[in-house]
Amino acid sequence: MSLSWIIASLSLLLLAAAGLLWLRFGRKPAARVLPTKWPLTGRRVFGQQELRVYRQLREALPEHLLLSKLPLVRFCQPEDPGELRYWYELLGNQHVSFAICSDSGRVLAAIDLEGLRPTSRRSLQIKEAVLAACKVKYLRCTPDELPPLAELRSLVPEPASRSVPVARMAKASEQLAATVAERRRERQGFADSNFVADSFFDDMAVEGTVSGFDRGRRAGVSVRELDLPLEEPVAAVVVDGPTPALRH
Repeated sequence: MSLSWIIASLSLLLLAAAGLLWLRFGRKPAARVLPTKWPLTGRRVFGQQELRVYRQLREALPEHLLLSKLPLVRFCQPEDPGELRYWYELLGNQHVSFAICSDSGRVLAAIDLEGLRPTSRRSLQIKEAVLAACKVKYLRCTPDELPPLAELRSLVPEPASRSVPVARMAKASEQLAATVAERRRERQGFADSNFVADSFFDDMAVEGTVSGFDRGRRAGVSVRELDLPLEEPVAAVVVDGPTPALRH
């Protein structure tokens, strides 16, 4: 057999192999015809055990977002966009049972329930690596061995809605309410006396306007409510005691 014949035969074999590969991987699969009927019914997102755990998490973390069965690809992404397909194929079928998120939607911690479905060693290795890379705390437990509420709260930072400025504003509001109540009691004590003859707020009122204070019932203490934005815990101003007369 001549050398040229051998080369021609090998070329034909290579072309045939390339054709088979193209037929198998090169062509896009044809879209399946949509059914004319849809014999489907709805089902619950949670099983009984998952629902019980969800309620416990809601009780422990009422101010956080709680998502169930969240895929890993929803809260991680590759640094190189060119590797998007690789990472999607690797992570696409992986999810966590529950994801605890901040109010902005960032995942802070993830919880997996063991024993409900079989988990391979490879799947666990993938999850642990992804969550560690994304700096997400990871907890695995059975539905009957969920940690105490205090331990669950320690998984995530305190939400901003319970931060110090809000606490200060609430405290200032309580102090203001107590001050107003005390001034009202004092005003009732002076109701029958002439301790203060007038209120300078009414003297300053322009003719034809209303100052908000009753000219016929003046007292030594006046409270004026201010409509201010609550960036700082200021809700009202208390003007205490008699007011010096104005000089003309």
